[in-house]
Amino acid sequence: MSDLALLLWPKWRSMVNGSGKKGENAKTFTLVLLAGTACLVIFMASHYILSYIRDLYIGPGLELADLRFAINKSLLGMAVMTFMAVLIFSNIITALSTFFLSDDLQLVGSLPVSHDSVFLARFIEQVVDSSWMVVIFGSPVFVAFGVVYGAGLVYYASIPAVIVPFILIPAGLGVVVTMALVSAFPARNIRDVIFLLIIIGAAIIFTLFRIMRPERVFNPDERLEVVDFLQTIQMPATLPSQWVTEVMSSLANGGMNGDGWMFLALLWTTGLGFVALSLVFSRYLYSDSFSKSQEATRTFISRTSVLNFMVRTISYPFSPATRQMVMKDVRFFMRDTTQWSQLFLLAGLVVIYIFNFKIVDARLHDIKFNAQNAISFLNIGLAGFVLTALSARFVFPMVSLEGRAFWIVKTSPLSLRGFLWSKFLISLLPLAMVGEGLVIITNYILEVETIVWYISLITILGVALAITGLGVGLGARYPKFNVENPSKVATSFGGVIYMVVTTSTIGLMVFLEAQAAAYYAMAKYHMFGIVMTDWGWVRIVASFALAALIVPVAVFVPMKIGRKWIEDLEIS
Repeated sequence: MSDLALLLWPKWRSMVNGSGKKGENAKTFTLVLLAGTACLVIFMASHYILSYIRDLYIGPGLELADLRFAINKSLLGMAVMTFMAVLIFSNIITALSTFFLSDDLQLVGSLPVSHDSVFLARFIEQVVDSSWMVVIFGSPVFVAFGVVYGAGLVYYASIPAVIVPFILIPAGLGVVVTMALVSAFPARNIRDVIFLLIIIGAAIIFTLFRIMRPERVFNPDERLEVVDFLQTIQMPATLPSQWVTEVMSSLANGGMNGDGWMFLALLWTTGLGFVALSLVFSRYLYSDSFSKSQEATRTFISRTSVLNFMVRTISYPFSPATRQMVMKDVRFFMRDTTQWSQLFLLAGLVVIYIFNFKIVDARLHDIKFNAQNAISFLNIGLAGFVLTALSARFVFPMVSLEGRAFWIVKTSPLSLRGFLWSKFLISLLPLAMVGEGLVIITNYILEVETIVWYISLITILGVALAITGLGVGLGARYPKFNVENPSKVATSFGGVIYMVVTTSTIGLMVFLEAQAAAYYAMAKYHMFGIVMTDWGWVRIVASFALAALIVPVAVFVPMKIGRKWIEDLEIS
């Protein structure tokens, strides 16, 4: 067995052995089903947009197929460029953990194998970890482009031949950038800086995307303006994303031409060239960089008097044992900059969220029916989804982040019931504040009725309670104590289950309240001949009662399930 195969074999056996455990088949089937559903949704959305542009009547004298194809080609290029940006950031972060911060690096470094074999094994692991999501959820976009233009089998068979070199380019670039940075600065400090830059960059990109208002293409009054804008988009031909676009568009438009073969050759030579370049960099920089990566980080914020005062104030109402757990969680959160720095991302999402509703409000003034009140219920659901994403990253992993020291919790004077409820209480306050803030600001923008104000504020509090209970309870039911990175806990099988259950719960609550409110509004404005009756009032009260009943069920049931699971859990 070669050195490379020897280094990759444990990863493969770990995956195979893990899939053979009891219940893993059901998990695999669930994940495949969810991934397949997501891919189908992406395909249908991409197919709808591309088909709409293909059949779009632009204006007199502009109904040319070449123009519509050029617009769709520009949209495909924008999508591929987005994939490229995501891959670059993902590879830089993954390279840090794979080459410098992984727990098994000490063991791997002591093995009697060549440096190149170690590097290539780690490089393959990095490519898989950083690129699988883009490959799986990006492929439906290429498939949709081929289906819209009736591409042949060669087009679909060529997708892997294009994607493989495409993902090698950001992977090699990520390794080169990471090793250069770590050779100059400690790895853990670089991780925090890069993570902050990624968050700020993502917020800027989303903000610019919303300022562009791509939905205007569906407005006949603004269609020509958008078409003119899309026509002016000329991405540099030196970008790998444009090479991919040229290859796939030529295959979809009748077959590969000379330019297409040239761009495919550029993809492969550039991809392999970046792999070779990263290998050369590793030979000269990796040893020094790895030595510097072992330096500890310095965190001063967790030692400030202001933070100590805040921790004492927050934990004061609890019992002494619970108070110590609360203080530990708050200090751990503040010391881990990769967690609290993500608050910048939350701030960016909130700004974009409010900006969207400002646009919606500007378009409602010409609508005779009071649509603001209806949109307010949609707002509750959207705010709930924002809280769910926040909870999946911060609340769901809280039990897992106790790590291998969880046995200390089990042997401490604090009961497991108190342990989980302490997690619940310190998570509920920030989630409720964010949810209430979103609803207050958006309702003020929409100028909804007073009764809708009260319903929205009470409902979002119930949603925050349900999300927190599900997050802590299911986080205890599906703990991963051997994972140090909270993002991996959020993307695990338990994280997927949590997202599905939570979004379904929010959807059911909003549906029950929205249909009751819609019935009340139609009866009030005498729409469709509906008149309020005693049975109508019973229907409205029952709907709101069922929505209210969901909250304690979503809080106490998962908390009980999670407590029972960790009580029976044997810590090894």
